[in-house]
Amino acid sequence: MASYSKRGDGRWQAKIRRKGWPAKSATFKTKKLAEAWANRIESEMASGHFVDRTPAQRTTLYDLIDIYLREVTDKRPGEASRYAERKRLERFIREEKELCAYAVANLTPEQFEAFRDRRLATRNKSGKPLAAGTVKRELSTLKRVIDHRKRRLGLIVNPINADDVARPVVNDQRDVRLTPEEKQRLLEACAEARNPWLLPFVELGFETGGRRGSLLALQWDDVDLEGRKLVFRDVKNSRSPDKVIDHTVPLSPRAITVLEGLERTDDARVFPMSENAFKLAFRRARERAGLLPFRFHDTRHERVSSLFEAGWSDMAVMAISGHKDPKSLKRYANLRPDHLADELAKLEQKKD
Repeated sequence: MASYSKRGDGRWQAKIRRKGWPAKSATFKTKKLAEAWANRIESEMASGHFVDRTPAQRTTLYDLIDIYLREVTDKRPGEASRYAERKRLERFIREEKELCAYAVANLTPEQFEAFRDRRLATRNKSGKPLAAGTVKRELSTLKRVIDHRKRRLGLIVNPINADDVARPVVNDQRDVRLTPEEKQRLLEACAEARNPWLLPFVELGFETGGRRGSLLALQWDDVDLEGRKLVFRDVKNSRSPDKVIDHTVPLSPRAITVLEGLERTDDARVFPMSENAFKLAFRRARERAGLLPFRFHDTRHERVSSLFEAGWSDMAVMAISGHKDPKSLKRYANLRPDHLADELAKLEQKKD
């Protein structure tokens, strides 16, 4: 049973002592509020559903972000990931002081819905509305912040769950496929570049589906031409963004030919050039080829899509691309209408 006592300042203190549970106490302005609190806690204890919310009531969202920055953000393996996440959270602290002042236990989905709507109504430096993808990433980051300490704080539900706070609809799936003629035009433009590494770099992008960063960091020690494979070190991991993995990629005959033809320098890297040097050279080649919408990352889409068109299974394609999540893989599969039409024609031929 709960006991109640009136303090010298006129406030009422409720104390609960129940076998099998730690003693609990709280102070309120009136005895009625103290009784209501005690009844709720005792009811939860009796049903076995009691969760101590004291840590969540003493910890503000600002405190939680500060903890997350030190324990998670600053320990991310990728410098770019650390920088982007820190800037995102520091902006939130700067612009959402009132929301940051709330105790975590008092946060509600409605507060984050209002935050979402404010951000979607915000305009960037160019005067354009913020991209839906930007707002979605911000909400996802805040959800991770609360998830990081949810159990320790005694939270049963994260108030930023996607079920409670709808995410903006993002249409970020790219469908940029090159015809054989366009691909040849791009490679010819790369061959004309003053940068001698551009053409083999782009060719390996088409052949391996490797990301720009992975190819720039690729070292000769991780290339095994005899074994027909190479290893991309420290690549992104969609299932655990705070971790990186090494991904082994089998090499096609064309990829082996490209690598065999490369000059080896004193640099341990296969492509001894900076990211900016590549960006400038690729941009100029793309302009010469008349393929402005095409990005280097689209070579990864091209590799995945071509493997699906060749009849490869999801598991086999994931072994090449390094995807751990089939949903992420599907975003890279852009099958050509003419390929699908050919497949339909084959079905008709079988009927005959």
